[in-house]
Amino acid sequence: IHKLLVDYGATLDARDFEGFGRLFGKDGVYVAGTGEGAKGPQAAETMRRVFAENALGFREPNFHLFFNEVVTFEGPDSARATSMSLYMVSSENNAPTPAMMARYRDELVREDGQWRFARRTVESLIPAPGR
Repeated sequence: IHKLLVDYGATLDARDFEGFGRLFGKDGVYVAGTGEGAKGPQAAETMRRVFAENALGFREPNFHLFFNEVVTFEGPDSARATSMSLYMVSSENNAPTPAMMARYRDELVREDGQWRFARRTVESLIPAPGR
């Protein structure tokens, strides 16, 4: 499960959107921003578009840091998790600068021996929603 949570950021940081889509189960849903869910391959295309548009003008390089993982098993093939991330970007003087902070609420499922997201909900903490 830890690998799954970290692979989320690693695939995005590498701009490996197909790999990102494979982190979701057969019926896996990704919910962020608008609150509308996108399933597996649609989630990959959503993130490809978000990174291409770069609406917030993030400089590169940029990357995710993860912390505060809590996993609760509900059965041999299902679990819930919460975690947080800090999205770091490069400032004008090339210093690492925090840009965003998020909380993740996950429903996890084991399919074919691999843990996948059944549902990943991203909640923006900074910038705070509605600001």
